[in-house]
Amino acid sequence: MHLIKQNWQKYYPLLQRFFYFGIVGAIGFLVDWATLSLFRHALGLRLAALLAYIVASSNNWLLNRYWTFRDRCRESYTLHHQWGRFILANLPGFIINRGIVLALFSLWPLTRHYTFIALLCGTAGGMFINFAFCHHFVFHKKKD
Repeated sequence: MHLIKQNWQKYYPLLQRFFYFGIVGAIGFLVDWATLSLFRHALGLRLAALLAYIVASSNNWLLNRYWTFRDRCRESYTLHHQWGRFILANLPGFIINRGIVLALFSLWPLTRHYTFIALLCGTAGGMFINFAFCHHFVFHKKKD
């Protein structure tokens, strides 16, 4: 029992941070969906999906910076530098996320009408790698 308590105490902050990251991701999903819905007819579905990702990613960076990772070295980077690191760190997640979204648009016609299905699948697909890279590359603890 003591070992379980020690491990729980050790990993609780990381699990809490992941939970916050998930809440930010849920908000980002809504921003993603709203942006896609707003621009899909003007730009076309695929281009609107790419624009929506940029808007949602920028929203997520801001929320993660000031909430999820608020205790981690915000001072060490200028805003635009950290935003760039965030976008760069999320490229693997972007490839997974938008790969799933675009594949579903092509393979499952229902998702072209109900875009939230494809976006939700894409968001879930990219979440874990995005968290890992954000935790270690963008919002890492400052080394002494």
